Amino acid sequence: MKQLNQIETNLRPYSAFLTSSGPLNKWRWPIFALLILGTGLIIALIGVAREFPESFSYSPAYDIDNGVKWAVAHWRSFFRTITSYLLQVLVPIEDFMLWIPWWLFVSSIGLLALRASGKAVALGSILGLLFLGAIGVWDQAMRTIAVVGSATILAVAFALPIGIAMSKSDRLEKIVRPALDMMQTMPSFVYLIPCIYFMGLGKVPAVLATLVYAVPPAIRLTNLGIRLVSPELKEAARAFGTTGWQMLIKIELPLARPTIMAGVNQTIMMALAMVVIASMVGAPGLGADVLAGVVQLEFGRGLMAGLGIVVMAVIIDRIAQGLAKDARTGSNQ
Repeated sequence: MKQLNQIETNLRPYSAFLTSSGPLNKWRWPIFALLILGTGLIIALIGVAREFPESFSYSPAYDIDNGVKWAVAHWRSFFRTITSYLLQVLVPIEDFMLWIPWWLFVSSIGLLALRASGKAVALGSILGLLFLGAIGVWDQAMRTIAVVGSATILAVAFALPIGIAMSKSDRLEKIVRPALDMMQTMPSFVYLIPCIYFMGLGKVPAVLATLVYAVPPAIRLTNLGIRLVSPELKEAARAFGTTGWQMLIKIELPLARPTIMAGVNQTIMMALAMVVIASMVGAPGLGADVLAGVVQLEFGRGLMAGLGIVVMAVIIDRIAQGLAKDARTGSNQ
């Protein structure tokens, strides 16, 4: 007991310094931080505990490798089944994009842009698509649209139910949010490793890696859009006997549509940013041309493919912004 009293007596000046309200009140924490930093630097300079103790370190990389090898060996048929099913969807989409006449595709995108964003964006979209054909990257652009479109459709299919569930449960939001933070901050190359292990090379691992990389914005903004719906409006709807399903379909989702469309737009942009990295596992399209330009030192080929990606991104972004604006105008009427 005497020792505890002695320790309390010794620490009393420091406690008074940290809790004081005198003229040094606003400087007490910076001074304390500098003292801690200076102590650490002195210890480092004299060579005490410079390296992290090996007894406290353990790398689970070897165990993870063994677990992945075991999963590949025992679940090979399962992963092959998933790959075959996804190929049955992806191959027809790519074949259709290569089959459709260029003039029909250009006119369709022009009409969509005219409806969503006006004459200027429609004219710019038509000129941009004609530019893709003029520089000789039309077929590769269609393959890129097939990969990005497939990944975006899957991302939206995952994002909507997860975002809706997060908006209804604060506990689920607290659980899912760290996972989304990790998915967005993880280096994109890391997503290729499990895809290669489980799926091999080709379109399927490229689409799945793009899906994991691009889905977080759609989930976040779906959750945010539904949470931003006016509580007074929802209370009024409940007063008229609206069920939970009717509330979601007829009130929350329509009012949250602009925010959800912004999330879809960000997902598409992130998917386009992933096309070059996805080409490393066999994804066809403009990303493969960029990669080939880097590997083979063909500056012109890589530059044309890069310009093609930029043109596609600008067209998709302007059309998506127009659709979100239409949604916002419609919801206000």
